[in-house]
Amino acid sequence: MLKTKLPVQIKSDNGNGDIVVNAREINVAIDTSIFAEERWEAHFPTNAAHETLFAYIERVQEQKLVGKAHILSNLKAIFCFIESEEIADFKSFCQLFDLADGEYLQKLTDKVAYIFNLVLNNSAVTSKN
Repeated sequence: MLKTKLPVQIKSDNGNGDIVVNAREINVAIDTSIFAEERWEAHFPTNAAHETLFAYIERVQEQKLVGKAHILSNLKAIFCFIESEEIADFKSFCQLFDLADGEYLQKLTDKVAYIFNLVLNNSAVTSKN
């Protein structure tokens, strides 16, 4: 497995009406084995009924990772490839990201593109499968 860090950002209320931003990185392992496809089928059966995980990634990449409109699609794919003690399920995974911060969103989309590049160049299967 490839190890990397994923930028996360969580906001909270400090009790005085001020919003506190906790930006950090979590350690993740990128699993490019066939198990990623199994996670795809288990967590996103509607999508999996129509295309493989790798075909989905290629289609999403063609959308150029622009803005908030495509970030959920990207996170669905990334979720299938990463493992971390800090990620219990897809809901808790999504809650690690603050899409209201433009600078952070750019950092996140850059990391997503990096992970997609790793996955597509180091996977056990291809989108043709």
